[in-house]
Amino acid sequence: MALTVALALQDALTRLERVPSSPRSDAEELRSRVLGTGRGALRLLAARELTAAQGETFERWLTRREAGEPVQYITGRAAFRDLDLAVDSRVLVPRPETEGLVEAVLVVLAAERTRGEMPRVLDLGTGSGAIALALAQEAPHARVTAVDASEGALQVARANAEACALADRVTFVHGDWFGGVAEDERFEVVVSNPPYIAESDADSLPADVRDWEPHEALFSGPDGLDAPREIVDTAPRHLVAGGLLALELSESHAHEVAAWLEGAHDWRDVRVLDDLSGRPRVLLARRERGPAIAPAQWGEERR
Repeated sequence: MALTVALALQDALTRLERVPSSPRSDAEELRSRVLGTGRGALRLLAARELTAAQGETFERWLTRREAGEPVQYITGRAAFRDLDLAVDSRVLVPRPETEGLVEAVLVVLAAERTRGEMPRVLDLGTGSGAIALALAQEAPHARVTAVDASEGALQVARANAEACALADRVTFVHGDWFGGVAEDERFEVVVSNPPYIAESDADSLPADVRDWEPHEALFSGPDGLDAPREIVDTAPRHLVAGGLLALELSESHAHEVAAWLEGAHDWRDVRVLDDLSGRPRVLLARRERGPAIAPAQWGEERR
């Protein structure tokens, strides 16, 4: 019997029910990538027969998904806002929560544009380049620098910049957080989706995250705050007066970190935004005018 698009989907749904995820979403994504079409067109193609090559690819991909590998690593692609990015096990899979972080920064950049400014943006821990490239595409007046400590991640990010025709809009730098920029370099925006999961929470993660995605981009010390703490401590030295710090954080830490910033002299206008699920996710804060005094804001008990 010829394998039609509809039959392929049904087979995938049956097999992926054993994988603790979203079997229909996963099956549709795999099928649409095999066909080279958007998911919205799948219903119109239900009666189409898969070619032998498409059938073999689909079977191979299903087997990998049954083993727990993330769909995005299987297809090598991930959608992020208006971008279709290449991803592999060297980088995190871009997630919808991070799109909210980008949206929050874009609101600020739009205001800068009305004043005729060309704001400088620093993306820390760029990974696949999702944040940096989305900002460069949607805020063409911004000058974006993207830093990552992983050369492998930077290879992915640079390839994505080339594929998205944004290579001349983003400067990629190898370095550990602010170690990738000059000590006296200042930016209007510092944005990051840093690792923020406590090492002790590893067992609570979905297997396709814990067992496949790079741990250095997931985990951040015993309490999950090593990376956010370092960024918050150092950011005042690299932000202009009134500059924006925008961080994605875990729902359990967002308000905690906000409370620390509200009690510090380096920050003002501290806000926490919820993600699409109503969970606190994005922290925004403005650099106070005057000399930076970080990292004294954390106190000994937070070190």
